[in-house]
Amino acid sequence: RRHGGPTRETSASHMPSPPSPDASGSAFLDWASSAGVATSAAFLVEPTATEGFGAVAGERVSVGDILVTVPRASALAVFSLEEEMRQTTTSLAQSHALAYAACRVAAAPRGREPWVALWPATPEGTWGVEGDSWRAFDGDAFRELRRLHEEGEAAARAAHEKLPPDISWERFKLGVSIVTSRAADLVVSGERQPVLLPVIDLCNHRRGGEHNCAIVFEDDAQTTLTLPRHARTPVYLT
Repeated sequence: RRHGGPTRETSASHMPSPPSPDASGSAFLDWASSAGVATSAAFLVEPTATEGFGAVAGERVSVGDILVTVPRASALAVFSLEEEMRQTTTSLAQSHALAYAACRVAAAPRGREPWVALWPATPEGTWGVEGDSWRAFDGDAFRELRRLHEEGEAAARAAHEKLPPDISWERFKLGVSIVTSRAADLVVSGERQPVLLPVIDLCNHRRGGEHNCAIVFEDDAQTTLTLPRHARTPVYLT
């Protein structure tokens, strides 16, 4: 499910063909290593049986073992934005500010090309559902899901009105989708905020209680801790 990002002149509906997962994964891990991201030998990136390209435990590990360490400088977060982007996003919610940053990075990766190549090319989750497609869902749970999505979309459209005109709604919607599907919520300086973490963002997600790893924020790094049950166990974040 991890595929290519948009270019500056490419809308979300007209993307170049995504690279193959195997080729992208190899280039991405090489790039991540050069960016200071350290991974345990137990942490593998490969296609999963049911959820596409993701992270798996290649061997049994113990509670407290560190699988991935991401230097703060390699993360994409509001606290790491360049001054120009920070000024543009001062009035935005943190998730929308990060979505805008993701749009800019996707258009001009500046050395992050292997990472951006694994970002989705089209909106995921409810951000990819439009118009009559909602009729495929039924029941109270899905009606509540649609209500929550419509509230989120209204807030995102209001944020989009504050952005430079070269950021189309389709581009920003893709950015919001990337943040909602891939960002981790961390408490930084006493404030919870979304952060995109290379390598860690390959972990698929489960509801609280069904995950098997956690993120710990330190002064200069992010780390994950996990206890998969056996080899080739998918690594899940809540």
